[in-house]
Amino acid sequence: MSFASEQSFEEPKAPPRRPAAGKGAYVPKHAAPPKKAASVKGKSTKEEEKGFKAWLDRNFIIHGDDTRNETSGKLVTITAVIVMAVCLVILGSYLYEIYEAKKNHDDLRSMYSQNSLNGAQTLVITAASATEKDEPAYTVPSDNLTWEEVSEAQTVTEEVHEPRDILPAAAGLLEINPDTVGFVRIPGCVEEPVVKGSDNDFYLTHNFYGEKRSCGTCFADYRNVVGDWERTDNVTLYAHNQRDGTMFGNLDAYRWDYRYWQKNPFIYFNTNYSEDTYVIISSFVTNIYPEHDDGREVFDYQNFVNFEDEGQYTFDKFYSEIMKRSWFDTGIDCNADDKYLTLSTCSTEWDDSRHVIVARMLRPGETAEGLDTTNFKKNENPKWPAIYYKYNGGTYIEE
Repeated sequence: MSFASEQSFEEPKAPPRRPAAGKGAYVPKHAAPPKKAASVKGKSTKEEEKGFKAWLDRNFIIHGDDTRNETSGKLVTITAVIVMAVCLVILGSYLYEIYEAKKNHDDLRSMYSQNSLNGAQTLVITAASATEKDEPAYTVPSDNLTWEEVSEAQTVTEEVHEPRDILPAAAGLLEINPDTVGFVRIPGCVEEPVVKGSDNDFYLTHNFYGEKRSCGTCFADYRNVVGDWERTDNVTLYAHNQRDGTMFGNLDAYRWDYRYWQKNPFIYFNTNYSEDTYVIISSFVTNIYPEHDDGREVFDYQNFVNFEDEGQYTFDKFYSEIMKRSWFDTGIDCNADDKYLTLSTCSTEWDDSRHVIVARMLRPGETAEGLDTTNFKKNENPKWPAIYYKYNGGTYIEE
């Protein structure tokens, strides 16, 4: 077939190229002028600024030409940063206090143990037990008395105690804090130096070194006497229930499982002058406000300092209350002539609840190894404040 009569085709031509922008370049009539390249060193506007300073300027610095929304946004950002900074400071301070308290605890415990070992080969108590004078305690008769009358009269002999030396372990603590009165230990549970202030407030918020700290330190009730020979009938020790296990934080073991007593029945409370062992006879949680027990009288265990023959603070009332409330019965016999040690700390059953442990000092001739602990049993009917039964059910059956 012939294509001569058909329209001939020509090879398409490429469109003409426009000259590059510059001198003599083609510029459309309505086109915008070419943008100038941003200077590396000079920054013409805030939007073009880069870097940390520019970021601060855009997000935190309030300018006069900022819109209302921009100003509000910056104020919110500034407030959020301040709150975050304060929270970080508080958290940091809290974590440091925990670290410091643990370090102080370890250092003081180590120092006390080392001083005890160093003094183990020396005589730590120089006074003997109470002795009587060799000669009768009478005086030369006056002109109105004859020797026969004096000899027939009843003479009074007095016990004389020589001062005890300070234990080497206590001497190191006393050099740091003159308020030191001893060191309390329950193996694997509590190991704390004990101080006594002029009130029951200072050492709630101050550590052993006298520095203001929320962890406080273990302290004896300021009304107690813990001397070389003198001792109140019931010495009460207070300390915070620290989550890291320092102070009285590990006493919860007696609260969580009453059988823990069988593993740890003894408290070792060394005063500055003597090393004494106590056997735990009671552990319970109680209230400090009447409204937590339907308005009933509060069992103020801490006020049983020296037992009275009659009145509100007799031994019989003290012993009856601690045994009714205890989660266990140890079978250990007690009487008004014994000395007692009470540990008190915060508990978590309700706000302002207290966990209390009471122990009796071993009598002369008793030893931790020889004491009969086989009569231990659970108390099936412990006495709780009314607030406990409100949330947990049940009731106390008066026996």
